[in-house]
Amino acid sequence: MKKSTMNERWLVYCLIGLVFGVVDWYYLDLLTHISWGQLGESPLVVPVIIALNYGVWLVPVVPIAIYETRRHKLALPSALASVTVWSSAIFGYYTYYTALLAFRGLPHMDYLLVFGERSPTFWQDWAKVFWKVILSQFLEWIIIAIVGGSIVGFIVSRSYIYWIGRRT
Repeated sequence: MKKSTMNERWLVYCLIGLVFGVVDWYYLDLLTHISWGQLGESPLVVPVIIALNYGVWLVPVVPIAIYETRRHKLALPSALASVTVWSSAIFGYYTYYTALLAFRGLPHMDYLLVFGERSPTFWQDWAKVFWKVILSQFLEWIIIAIVGGSIVGFIVSRSYIYWIGRRT
């Protein structure tokens, strides 16, 4: 296998993750605006929303984990690819979150717009919000991406190997 092809593949995984992170921002917004109609009063709505919220994270990693398993016949590359995609997605999500906070504004946070009217303590306020809202959540979720991505990549790979072994 050529080294450039391998590097390109991992770059594609990073780009998929970055794009997914931004798309997930809007997906979560969409979930909050869905009209559940008569289902809105059902006790099943909350589990369905939770499943949709977290289940969507399987969409980019399952095909990539299967691809890596087919290529290498091992679980480790699948786990690493899943970690790469999820970590890139977390990075993309929180980078986009930061850009919105700084340049477009978020509800009740207009005072943090970089090109807006500033208080004398603007940068201190910004740093405090950045640490509490962006960085602390990023650090929490990046750990989940690393641990969870490893586990999901491994499980998908082992399941695929088992399934293929049963078919032959």
